[in-house]
Amino acid sequence: MRRLVLACPLWSVAFAAAAAEPVNVPGPHGGGAYYLTEQQKEMHDAWGYAGAYRAGDFVYLSGVVTGSPDGAPLDAETFKEHLRRSFRYAGETLEAAGASFEEVVDITSFHVWNSPAFPAGKIAHMEALAAVKREFMPAPDPAWTAIGVSELLPDNGLVEIRMIAYAPQ
Repeated sequence: MRRLVLACPLWSVAFAAAAAEPVNVPGPHGGGAYYLTEQQKEMHDAWGYAGAYRAGDFVYLSGVVTGSPDGAPLDAETFKEHLRRSFRYAGETLEAAGASFEEVVDITSFHVWNSPAFPAGKIAHMEALAAVKREFMPAPDPAWTAIGVSELLPDNGLVEIRMIAYAPQ
C-alpha cells in the first residue's frame, strides 16, 4: 500500500491512516479535488476542504500546518524536523494531483512570529523554513510571500504553508 498523508490544518488528521490510492473528485476545471485519506474526505463534507485542487494546468495545495502539537517550546532543530514532515506530506499531496515541488511557482506562508512554542524569533523562524524549503525545492526558487498572523488552526500552529504549482497535463 502506498503511504500518503493529507495536507490539513488539523493535527488529528495530519497523522491519519493512509489511503490505498488518492481519490479524485472531478471538477469543472479539468482536474478537481484530491483526497488522500478518509478523514480528509470527511473534512470536505463538513467544512468544504480539499487537500489539493487541480484546475487545468494549476494545482492549488491547501495550507499545511507545522507546529508543536503539545504546545511545548521547540528548538530550531526540532522545528526543522516538524517542517520536514510537513514538506514530505505536501510533496505527497502535490504528487497525488499530478505535480511536484519542481513545478511550484508560488508559496504563501503564514507565521505566528511571537509564539511561545518557538520563542527564537522572526529571523530564526524564517531561517529554519528557508533551510528546509531548500532541501525539498530545487532552484529556481518560486515566488514567496511570508505573512505574520496572530494564530492558526490548530492551536499551537507555528506556520501554515500553501503552494501553487504549474503542472501542465
